[in-house]
Order: sequence, then C-alpha cells, then structure tokens
Amino acid sequence: MSYRRYEILLPTRYNDGTPVEAEKIDAALMELSAHFGGLTFRPEHLVGIWFHRGQRFEDQNVCVAVDIEETPEAAAFFIRYK
Repeated sequence: MSYRRYEILLPTRYNDGTPVEAEKIDAALMELSAHFGGLTFRPEHLVGIWFHRGQRFEDQNVCVAVDIEETPEAAAFFIRYK
C-alpha cells in the first residue's frame, strides 16, 4: 500500500488585503477531515513571495496536510478540490 501527502495552502487574506473569515478556513478543515478521516493543520502563517510583471506580491497562508492511501479517486478529489 502506497501513501501520498497532499498539502493545501489556504490564503488568510483576500486580494484586497481583508482577512478571510475564520469560518471559511474551518469549513475547509471540516470538509477535508470528514472526507478523509483526519488531517494535519499548521496554523502558523506561511509567507509566499512571488513576482508578476516586475511587481512583488506577498501571500499569507496556512497549511493543511492530508496523508492518505494513493488511489485514483484521491487524486481526482484533489484535482476537483483545487
């Protein structure tokens, strides 16, 4: 049996800088844990830095990790979920 880790970076701010509602992050955590039976949540803020047309942008994210058996169904779920 082979396992795979899926990591999802959830943004904590919208493009206009306002905070994402905690309820939305909680809903994602509940949906994923209910679907897969558990997850790991890293609530510390992860900063993403990227450039577009010479301008620097920064994202603030939290990380959700799901370790599950590697199956075509799991891969399809995360493709849709993305």
